[in-house]
Amino acid sequence: MEGAIVYNSDVALNDSNKDFTVPAGKVWRLKMLVGKLISTATVGNRQMQIVIKDAAAGNVIWTKNFGQVQTASLTRYYYAAADLPNDAAFDASGNIRAQLYQWEIPAGWVIQLWDSAAIAAAADDLEYRLIVEELRP
Repeated sequence: MEGAIVYNSDVALNDSNKDFTVPAGKVWRLKMLVGKLISTATVGNRQMQIVIKDAAAGNVIWTKNFGQVQTASLTRYYYAAADLPNDAAFDASGNIRAQLYQWEIPAGWVIQLWDSAAIAAAADDLEYRLIVEELRP
């Protein structure tokens, strides 16, 4: 089964919790996830996490933390794809990578990127981009 590459983005400000829901009648094969988190001056360790939830009750099916937390007043970049390593720290440019399996996610399921510590959930600015291969079942 091959499909079209689809680009999704949510760059609205003032939140650190975003998700994309697989549309009805589609299956998404995950290709790449990109996040940019601009943290406010609110003190605390932000733990960025990728979560896949089912459609029925939002049950967590899979979760992965990035390898280092983000503190206050920083801009950091988060990348996840099948061919990336699991970094334990940010590089000098503020980038961190994680391995993302090419799951095939059915309609109604959710791919979430969020600060699981919710330090400044309504003030931090998270930009979330997701590239998927959209398959038809």
